[in-house]
Amino acid sequence: MYELDKVIDRKQGNARKWSNQVLKEKFGLNADAIPMDLADIDFEVAPAIQTALMKRASIGDYSYSYVSDDFYDAVIDWNQRRYDTYIEKEWIKLTFGTVSTLHYIVQAYTEPGEGVLINTPAYDPFAEAVEHNERKLFCSSLINQENRYYLDFEDMERHMQENEIKLLIFCSPQNPSGRIWTKDELFRLAELCIRYDVLLVCDEIHRDIVYKGQTFTSIWNAHPEIAQHSILCLSPNKGFNLGGLKTSYVVIPNSEIRETLLDQLQKNSITSPHVFAVPAIVAAYNESEAWLDEMIDYVEENMQIIYEFFAEIPEAKVMPAESSFLAWIDVHDWFKDEVEMQEFFRRANLTMVVGSYFVQDGEGFVRFSIGMPRSLLLEALRQIKKEYLRSMECTHLKITSTN
Repeated sequence: MYELDKVIDRKQGNARKWSNQVLKEKFGLNADAIPMDLADIDFEVAPAIQTALMKRASIGDYSYSYVSDDFYDAVIDWNQRRYDTYIEKEWIKLTFGTVSTLHYIVQAYTEPGEGVLINTPAYDPFAEAVEHNERKLFCSSLINQENRYYLDFEDMERHMQENEIKLLIFCSPQNPSGRIWTKDELFRLAELCIRYDVLLVCDEIHRDIVYKGQTFTSIWNAHPEIAQHSILCLSPNKGFNLGGLKTSYVVIPNSEIRETLLDQLQKNSITSPHVFAVPAIVAAYNESEAWLDEMIDYVEENMQIIYEFFAEIPEAKVMPAESSFLAWIDVHDWFKDEVEMQEFFRRANLTMVVGSYFVQDGEGFVRFSIGMPRSLLLEALRQIKKEYLRSMECTHLKITSTN
């Protein structure tokens, strides 16, 4: 058993989400607010990772490093053991975060003005990687059917036919909803990319947190042929909370595609890794699987609490999640606009992410990060309930006085 109920002082570690300055400047909140916006978890890191980093820190040398074989061995074994995905050492490249890597990918495989496709709602840096590099962004809206997202294959094919799409940036599992795509859905997606010669960039960084009874399928296992037409973006950052160490990596079986990205990384001077990245990844993959499994169970229980809580608020509708630690909630019937929504949660003394952040199709939604000790979650929900009851009372008094 691990101490997942333990509340740690993340301000002490200079965590961005908990920064007093960020809370004040971005959200207008004081230091006692509960942040639920940034997609990271609030648990103390797995003991094996902390031990590995303390051991490395005890060596008084923090100069330029290199990627050692124990990193490659850990990555290969983790992907084979956990996801039944075969990887060779030569296919792997450690990079400095998934977001920056998306920029390098867009730069490497497209020219200014060429089309890149994403599915929306989507993590906003997907769009930024396209638009900040002067490429043309195309969005295929996910179909929201009975509070569950589905891919619109006809619309995606239309974009590929009409807009000469060069690149598809795809999120699996989906952020912000936690939707896990089925093997059949992934097969159809891969077929489209192969048919229209679209390079598939598959972001699977949320796959380490999958709930009981759910099955995650890596894109290569859904359609083995797509491995030669794709780039897999992977990272222990979400499952093990290592975002500050820049531990993301890409896997590219096709040698021509791989060399193109390596050339681009060289142009951007992406060289030696963060000195603590390799020991952290190795400890996560080789020694922290039991911690991860226990954390997943804990987060799934948190999600059940979210379902039960918002079931008492008829104006809110939580989209059922199958993975990750993000709650995606439809609040169209609750708030007239995002200004009113933001003001409500400001008064409730917590942070969240408004739906419009997710490029398009997210308006009228809110996202909460709930990978936190239970006491913090319950306090956040208590504050929401208190503000909800207060606002309902105000509405009632207004109606009464009008009558």
